[in-house]
Amino acid sequence: MNKLNNIKTKSEKNFNLKGKYYEYFPQTREELKKLIYDLINQYGNNIDLNNIDVSNVNSFNHIFYNLYEFSGDLSKWDVSNGINFSYMFDSCESFNGDLSKWDVSNSENMDFMFYECRKFNSNLSNWNVFNLKNLVHTFGYCYNFNSNLSKWDVSNVTNFENLFCFCRNFNSDLSKWNVSNGKYFNYMFYNCKKFNSDLSNWDVSNGKEFEDMFSWCVVFNSDLSNWNVSNGKYFNFMFYNCEKFNSYLSKWDVSNGKYFRAMFYDCKKFNADLSKWDVSNATSWKNFAKGSLLEKYPNRIPERFRDDYLK
Repeated sequence: MNKLNNIKTKSEKNFNLKGKYYEYFPQTREELKKLIYDLINQYGNNIDLNNIDVSNVNSFNHIFYNLYEFSGDLSKWDVSNGINFSYMFDSCESFNGDLSKWDVSNSENMDFMFYECRKFNSNLSNWNVFNLKNLVHTFGYCYNFNSNLSKWDVSNVTNFENLFCFCRNFNSDLSKWNVSNGKYFNYMFYNCKKFNSDLSNWDVSNGKEFEDMFSWCVVFNSDLSNWNVSNGKYFNFMFYNCEKFNSYLSKWDVSNGKYFRAMFYDCKKFNADLSKWDVSNATSWKNFAKGSLLEKYPNRIPERFRDDYLK
């Protein structure tokens, strides 16, 4: 098969060590990426790629990057040796393949893995992500994504930045997630317009950055009264335009907080008494509560912010 011959035949019968039949046996990421591009050029974006044995490949980063129209079948791939999946499907706007049976238990990097996969909504409920330290932009701009991730073990993850950013349909139950090692939660649920999971038991005590965490989560109203945010420094826009949000946050310890700009901007139902918050370290708080019910109850706003919260 002309230029594909160099990695086409491994043995006369083309069986791998697990007894499965394949046509192609790439050994490296570079071989796999070239093979994929060659096959797509020959057979089109809707190609079945299950005839490729990828079991020896440990890095899958960028292999489908910018293949906007790719919608092929990878459901039977053995990616169990994969360590790096970063940017794997970045900008694959048409991709919605079934990856439910993939074994990603050795993965150490899934940053931007499905970034801008606007149609993607595969069932990933059984994925083992225990080894991951970061989940940065993994599902960013996956407009259609709403897989059940309730059983994911994210206990080793420290960075959740932009994880579900613009996942407009996402509303999985994350109530049992262990995020106790998380430090960066900024933009985690940005523009998740249907998200309203119970996060009342989340341990965010190591969190440093909460900026824009729930911005534009227009139906979100979980009880966050027991959250320990004492290590937090960045609270800018945290609940921006959370129209339904009205959790009791009076006992939050924000004494290390520096940035509070527009934290409750347009939270039309929010009226919790924050007057006892220690904001002595704050350096910015413009529009802290503009558009919220606190406008009607300025005595509930931290005294230091009262003269400026509408500016």
